[in-house]
Parts: sequence; structure tokens; C-alpha cells
Amino acid sequence: MDVNPPIDGEMWQERRRRLEALLRTNPSEREQEPAQSDTDRSNRDQDPAQSDTDSAQSDTDSNTSEQDPAQSNKFMDPPLYFAAKGGDVDRFIRALEDYCAEEGVSLPIVLGLTSPSGNTLLHAAAESDDIVRAIIDFVPENLISAKNSRSETPLIIAARAGKTNVVELLLPRGNPRYSRRNNNSALHEAVRNRHCEVIRRLVSAEPKMLYWTNKQSKSPWCLAVETGNVEVLNCLLEAANDGEEERRLIEAQRVISGMSPVHLAIMYQKKAMLTEMWEKMPQLFELRDADHRLPLHFAAYTNYLDGVKFMIEKSPKSVLKRRLGNGYLPIHVACLMDHVRIVEELVLQWPDPAEFISSECENILHVSASYGSISTVKYILKDPKFGHLVNARDSDMNTPLHLAALNWQPSVLLLLARDRRVDLKLVNKKNMTALDVVEQHMKGRDAPLRKRLTQIILASAGTPRSGELAIWDPTRQSKGKELEPPELDRLKEEANTRMVVATLVAAMTFASGFSVPGGYNGSDPGAGIAILLHKAMYNVFVISNSIAMYSSIIALVILLWAQINDPHVVRKALLKARFPLLVALAAMPLAFMAGVYVTVNKLAWLGIVVLVMGSVALFIILSFYLLVYIPLGYTHPLVRRFTDLIIVVGISMSGSVTAGNGIAKRPAISSTIKAERPPPPLRARGALVIENINVAKQARKRSNELL
Repeated sequence: MDVNPPIDGEMWQERRRRLEALLRTNPSEREQEPAQSDTDRSNRDQDPAQSDTDSAQSDTDSNTSEQDPAQSNKFMDPPLYFAAKGGDVDRFIRALEDYCAEEGVSLPIVLGLTSPSGNTLLHAAAESDDIVRAIIDFVPENLISAKNSRSETPLIIAARAGKTNVVELLLPRGNPRYSRRNNNSALHEAVRNRHCEVIRRLVSAEPKMLYWTNKQSKSPWCLAVETGNVEVLNCLLEAANDGEEERRLIEAQRVISGMSPVHLAIMYQKKAMLTEMWEKMPQLFELRDADHRLPLHFAAYTNYLDGVKFMIEKSPKSVLKRRLGNGYLPIHVACLMDHVRIVEELVLQWPDPAEFISSECENILHVSASYGSISTVKYILKDPKFGHLVNARDSDMNTPLHLAALNWQPSVLLLLARDRRVDLKLVNKKNMTALDVVEQHMKGRDAPLRKRLTQIILASAGTPRSGELAIWDPTRQSKGKELEPPELDRLKEEANTRMVVATLVAAMTFASGFSVPGGYNGSDPGAGIAILLHKAMYNVFVISNSIAMYSSIIALVILLWAQINDPHVVRKALLKARFPLLVALAAMPLAFMAGVYVTVNKLAWLGIVVLVMGSVALFIILSFYLLVYIPLGYTHPLVRRFTDLIIVVGISMSGSVTAGNGIAKRPAISSTIKAERPPPPLRARGALVIENINVAKQARKRSNELL
């Protein structure tokens, strides 16, 4: 620990005399200089202000008389640098005397020398109370606030090291508090390193430092939260609580909005810090983040249940405060993130859930349906008190079913379409049912799977098309307006791929027709006849192999039409060839199963294994075929149950791209719809710090929930 004897002691008088002697241009003249009288020295010690003036004048004279660019641009001597870093003031002064005598320069020139990283001697000595106290009166003002290559001033280094005395010496001189906006200030460093006394001195000297931000847009408040040290946060809170709360709140909202300490405390789930900030500076809870969310919104966003309960307890009215822009309440944020526990807690704060509406008159089911929040939708549909929300309308007269369809959320749409309370016939202000909305925006022939599933779910549920649409907008019902096919090159590439598959199937089945299981009879009578001809499974093999052979050749012939440079013809060829190719692909594994079984059936367990494996494979293949030829519009419970299972499989394959938790945004649609309903916002920056969603895991989870 540094020792600080009184400045007027004999030791410090001697040190000061030695340093003053170094102010002369030619240090060798020191030996010829007559000794200064004790009276003059005593007068200077009794009048520090006069001493400072004399020193400053000496600095000016020295700088005027000594103009040596080579000397001013020279790096400092390493022993001198390490003497300053060492903290021994007498050793440092001896190093100064030796260097000045050797190089023939004065003290101001030496103090202006830098290290390779731009550090002056004051930077190097900033962690030593004694050395800074000794040289502070001899350092030119511009060097006190000088920055090194990292834009750090001596004050920043002293604050980082927790040197309270050095901070007190540097604060009144020059402009040492200045720090470029892209870097940490002295207060940032003091907070990060938890030096409470330094924090108090800095804030007392310049309260505005509380609101300075670094290159990460973080104020000292935010760093205090990140340290997790309540004592450091208290230092800032006590310093800020000076009776000017209104002005402080305005300053905070102007500078640190977007990186609020309350939001950071919520993100790191620091309830003790939330309590301290509420008790000592509650106005911080009025700050919004970069996405215009209040702390309760952010707590709902991050699924911080304890934080939500805390803020409801302290400020019940915050439940009804809206987010700027879309007017979302905290409960809407919880819905779009699919945080059911938060929704349950917030619903208790108002008796009628229909009162929770956004600026677009969207209730909690609207928001949940838009963002694919399956858990929240299931919670709302199961509770009878939410029954009046099922067919509620927003400002565009859209029901939750419309919004789920508009945002291509097949997982949510399946839940809504199968609920008997949902009125499938309702139309929006465009006189369009949910099915009309989907069909209007399926622009291309080859729509993504999730869009096709959306249409399949609505059609299989019996959703009608609007009869009023033909009256309200007859142009939408005109005939002959065909959808634009995909590009010709992509269609031909797909056709060529299918031709390769069909050719391989034809070649394999052709070869299998002559290399039959069991071989042929080689002697009369019956020479050349298959040995296993009268086995039932052999007959299955022959039939299946023949079906696969002929179906693949038929598909291959149809696909030859794809060589014509007409996208409509190529597309028709692809459609016509699809069925025979699917038949060939299903018949080929059936032929393989029958052929293997007929040759191993003497070993019962092996034959059973072959049959089971083949049957499972065929079931999976046929199930996927139903995604292509799924029966629509059937209301029989068994058929619907089966089709729902197939749809769930399709959702698991396609749906996590758009499923839930606020990830999906509204797709690009017509300009009219865009103008009326802006797309839901993407996640705010910094959200990735909160969650890293595994897409495959989410898909499996949603499939299990639907099942």
C-alpha cells in the first residue's frame, strides 16, 4: 500500500526541490546553481498556488526554449518506464535525474515522452499515489488528459486500479474526465472493478458521468448490474439521488434508453438489484429498451416469472401500460413468446381477458395465433372463461383463425379448426373466410409445404369459401387466370431428377425379373420354370416387381415430354408422371420383401423379422404419399383422426421454421394487406443472449403437443 506523508514534510520538500531542478534546459547547470535559501523554499511551500504558477511558467519557458523534434518524438527509456510503474517515488526521481543528465533535456520534455502504446509517465505512474503526488504540479495540462493508443487517460487507469488519492489529484486539473464515446470512461472502469470510494469521488465531481455510455452503449448503471454487486449499484443510486429526479430521468431517457439497467437486471434475473433500484430510484422503471418495451414487457419476454410478480406487486398499473408502436401490453408479449406461466399471472390482474387488446384490437388469442404459440393457444382454448375470445375480431375484422391462416401457422390452425366453438364461416372486412385468405396468397404452383398444410387443414375442416366475395369483388372469381408456373430451368432440373429415379427403378426391376428368388428348374420336365413358382409370396414378388417395372417405364415416357421448352407442358408432365413413379417406388420394396421372405421362410423368426420390417417401411411410405393425395373435406371422425395424424407429421417436417415463440413474422403478401396489417416485429437485439432455440427440438416438441 502506498504511504502518503504530509506534503509539507522535509522529505517531500526535498523531492520537490530535486524535481524543480530538472526544469532547467541544461541539467548540468544544477551543480553550479547556488543553493536556494530556506526562506524562499518555505514561502513556496506555504503558497501552493504561487508554486503552481511558477511551475507552469517554467514549463512554458522550457517548451519555448527547447524545440527539438527528435527529442519530443522519442520513446521513453525502459528503465524510466519501469521506475514509474514500480511505485517507488525516490527511485523514480533518481531515474528522472539520470535520464535528464544523460540526454540533456528538461523535465517537461521527459514527461511528454511515450511508450510504444502511447503511455506517458503519468499513465505509467497512475497506480502509484506517491509518484503522482510528486509530479502532478510539473505535468502540463495537456498531458494530464492525454490518451494512449487505447484512448485511456491517466484518470481511467487510476480509477481501474482503485487509487482514490490519484483520482482526487487528477480530477481538478485539465480535462481528465473526457473519454471518447466509443470507450469506457473512468466511472465505467471503477464500476467494473467495484471500487466504491472511487465511484463516489467521480460522481461527486461530475454527476453526468452516470449517463455516459461506452462502445457497447452501456452506462455505468448497466455495468453495475452485470457485476452482480449490490454495493456498487448502491453507490450509483445514492450518488444519483440528489433531489433532481425529474432532470435525471430526462437525462437517462435521452442517453441510456435502449440499454436500461432495469432491463439488464431482468435479463440476468437479479431480483435484489431490482429491489434496490425500486427503493432508491423508481424512475428507472419508466425507461424503455430499444424495442420500446417497459421492464414488465421485457420480463414477460424473457419468461422471468419472479420479475413479473415483483413489478406487479410494486406497480399494478404497469400491467396496462402499452408498448410503443404496436400497442402490445405485457400479456401480449408473453403470448407471442408462448410463456404460459406469465400469461396465467397477468390474466389475474384484470377480471375480463377481453380487455387486453392491442392498438389493432387484437386480444391474447389473436397474438398467440399470429405467432404460432401452441402452448398458449391450448391454454386459452381449454379454459371456458376465454370462450368469448375464440371468434373475436380485430380492427380488420380478422378472427384468430384468419390470423393463423394469414401467418401460415398450421400447428395453431389445426387446434383452432378442430374446436367446435370456432365459426369457420366468419369473414373479415374483405368478405373473405380463412380459406379465401390462404388461397389468395398462394401465388405460385409450388407453394411451400407449410402453406399447403394450411390450406389442407382448412379444407379438411370444412371451411367454406365466401359466397359474398363474388358480389363484393367479382374480379377475384374470374376464370382463366392461371397461376404462374416456376421457372423452366428449375422444372427441367426436377424432371431430369425424376427420370434418373425412374430409370434406376426400371433397370433394377428388369434385372430382378430374370434373377428370380430360388432360381429356375434346370431339368425336364419343367425346365426353365421357377422353382418357387407355386409359393404365394413368390407370386407377390412377381406381381410387385412387374408393377414397379411397368410403372417406372410409364413415368419415364411421360417425363420425355419435359424436354419441350414450355413450362406449362413440363409442369403437366411432372404432374402426370408423379402417380406412376410413386406406385413404382412403393411396389419395389414390396417385391423385395416378398422375394427375401420366400427364400428364408424355413427359418420362422427370420421370416417374421423380414415381414415386420417390410410392413413398417411400406406403412411409412404410404403415409407420406397421403400428404400428396390427402382426402379433403371428410368429416367422419375416423378419417379426420387419421388425416390429422398425417398433418402433424407434415407440420413436424416443415413447421419449426414458423412455429411459435415469436420467431415467425408475417409473410410478404399483397401491398394492400401490408398497409393494413404491418408484420409482427422481429426479436429485439440482444435477445439472442437470452435464447438459442434448437429448431429440430422445437419441431419434435410441437408435434408431440399436437398428438
